[in-house]
Amino acid sequence: MTGPQSGYALKRKRSEGAVSAADERTLETRSAIIGAAREVLLEKGYAATRVEDIVQRAGISRPTFYRHFKDKFEVARAYHAMSGDETLGPWGALASVDMNDLAAIRRWIESLLDTFAERRDELMVWSEMSAIEPNYLMRVPRQMPALIEMLGKSIPAFASAQAEAPAEGRDPGPVWVEAYLLLEHLSYYCTWLALGKHVISKEQSVDYFCERLHRFTQRYAA
Repeated sequence: MTGPQSGYALKRKRSEGAVSAADERTLETRSAIIGAAREVLLEKGYAATRVEDIVQRAGISRPTFYRHFKDKFEVARAYHAMSGDETLGPWGALASVDMNDLAAIRRWIESLLDTFAERRDELMVWSEMSAIEPNYLMRVPRQMPALIEMLGKSIPAFASAQAEAPAEGRDPGPVWVEAYLLLEHLSYYCTWLALGKHVISKEQSVDYFCERLHRFTQRYAA
């Protein structure tokens, strides 16, 4: 027997892309499950969360849950993917930064660090999940290729990188590799700083990434 329906289960919005009432209900139910999982994961952490907790929070039956997800790992991955899409916004803000202005680059990096700090509870969930689930990190879609493509529309250096993006039968070029590793390194550092696991001060790190990003964009500006 399920508990009272949550706001997620009661909420009814027309789902973009639904082609029928049945499709809409399916999308709504899936969204309700992911939303409930988010709440429970942030409250309890990954290890302590059970499918039953998510079922009760969403106000659905266990069979309904299993029609959409096979276990808590799968729904946590769906939430992680959704969370990752949301974080592209702060990264994408780099596109409007004057890459000749070190002070502007610094402000963007500090803003990015603040965004990660605000999402500390989520980062704790993903850190715990990666420690428990084998090969979790290898199964997470990487954001950096999409980010390089996005930034390439307004920043010449990233456009140069995107021109060397990997394709079928072709390895990525050195500029793409450099762009990827720069963004990946910055992402990992923001994560560890938000979690309090760092040995280098925030000020020193901002200095380092500010100079590194500036050099990259100047080197491949043409």
